[in-house]
Amino acid sequence: MSGQIRAFIAVPVSEEVRGLLRAAQDDLCRRDADVKWVAAENFHITLKFLGEVSRERLDETWRSVVRALAEAGPFTMRFRGVGAFPSAARPRVIWAGVGEGADGLAALAARVEEACSSHGFPAEERPFRAHLTLGRVRRPTPSPALKTTIERLADRELGGAEATRVQLMQSRLTPQGPIYQVLQEHHLSQEGRHAAEEG
Repeated sequence: MSGQIRAFIAVPVSEEVRGLLRAAQDDLCRRDADVKWVAAENFHITLKFLGEVSRERLDETWRSVVRALAEAGPFTMRFRGVGAFPSAARPRVIWAGVGEGADGLAALAARVEEACSSHGFPAEERPFRAHLTLGRVRRPTPSPALKTTIERLADRELGGAEATRVQLMQSRLTPQGPIYQVLQEHHLSQEGRHAAEEG
């Protein structure tokens, strides 16, 4: 590849979780709100958005990320509850929350952040908060029906999955929505899990 690549680093989720998240999303879709919903095949947990990057810099950064994740092992994630940033009353981003596994994802994000900072990527301004984006509100006008639905889904169980991989993703923007492609993949090792347990 040549030129700039729009890239991010993420943890994928299982088909089972995708189905449960899509069901919650379908419930939200029935409300009268101008929301751009994320396609189910694109569901993921972002650890770090890199933006437009040259292929050479991206390759170098990914090698550092892999080294940083060498001692990180797989862990269980459980998704629970729907919420919104900054609030259900005035949502801009609608998300599914992570209960069990949130600390593991935060630890991965910290390792990734440190590796990326060594290649000149600016640090995130906000603390990492584990979540999976379901949709983005195009026009932040209040929608009582959407607010009520978000609040009703605040405690819904949305399934569990093992976090076993971290992926370097390319995002191609199209009029129909983004198309994601896996560029590289790192499997979290059982050795890393044992090291964490012993530590």
